[in-house]
Amino acid sequence: MRARLALLSLLTLPVVAGALTLGGGGDARPLDPTQTFDFATDPAAAAGTYLATQAEGKLKGIKRVAITNFCVQFVYGKEARASSSGYWIEYTQTATGAIPGGLSKEKVQAVADAYLDRIEADLRAAGIEIVPYEELAANDLYQKFTAKYDTGIRTATREVPAAKGGAAGEAVVYVSPRGRPFAQDCGTISPASTSTFVRMSYPLNAEFLTGSAVIDLGQASAGGKLFEQAKADVQFLEYLRAGESQYQFVGKTGPGARLWLKQSIVPAQNPFVVGDPQKGETTKTTESNAGGTRVSTTRSTVTTQSVEFNEGLYYENASKMLEAMHRIFMTKIVAK
Repeated sequence: MRARLALLSLLTLPVVAGALTLGGGGDARPLDPTQTFDFATDPAAAAGTYLATQAEGKLKGIKRVAITNFCVQFVYGKEARASSSGYWIEYTQTATGAIPGGLSKEKVQAVADAYLDRIEADLRAAGIEIVPYEELAANDLYQKFTAKYDTGIRTATREVPAAKGGAAGEAVVYVSPRGRPFAQDCGTISPASTSTFVRMSYPLNAEFLTGSAVIDLGQASAGGKLFEQAKADVQFLEYLRAGESQYQFVGKTGPGARLWLKQSIVPAQNPFVVGDPQKGETTKTTESNAGGTRVSTTRSTVTTQSVEFNEGLYYENASKMLEAMHRIFMTKIVAK
């Protein structure tokens, strides 16, 4: 029997992770579902559209790499809430959506493991030596540093941006390739951690490479204006999220190059097929204060939509998107 990941309550739990903030001309572009990615595209040709870099010159001369703090994040639930008001009328709307049946722990782990296999194989093919994990794990400083890290598979919830009058959140599962330790902010190196990585790089004689990738399931939108009805919606679409999908290097000279997606990778085939909305009955609740001078009325309508889920296509897309991003990143790594 395959283990499944259940949907968490989204907006009621504390936020444990946040979106990456980028600066400069490489800011992540808004998602455009019509801009689909052809997996047969030459990575070098796609780099101009999908790749942004920082300190690219520091890629030159990298000969040995220790891979650590890697994770793949699978978003498997979305929720949006919106509210607005006018006089004594309050409008609220909530939309929720999740992967039907949840995710398979075995399959998300297999996708993450294959991703790391591809990274190591391509780096070796480019003449870059990979520090054996056994050597890294034997390092005393690495052991102390990663003692507070997570391992294996972890689930969490977090907020995502929403318009004024709205709130949105998502449920996500963090998967570490081969079950190796990773931080909650996997893929990034905080200023407080930089000195530790620098110190570790000397005995290993290597650069460290960290990475993260976010496989999203769609967009949650919410907002409301005065005297207008609130609007909340969840759109189902699998894609590799721009901005938070990245590589970052750090070594003897401190922070190194950073590479990230500036445009989301959207596969041509979407594993989600959403049916037409079906409205249920509307319920009406009226409340008044003790003096009867103020009356508020709430109307609630439940609308449902069926979602067909092609599980095989979902995991196939996930693997292909990760490989496509990696191959695009490699056009800069091997060029140096």
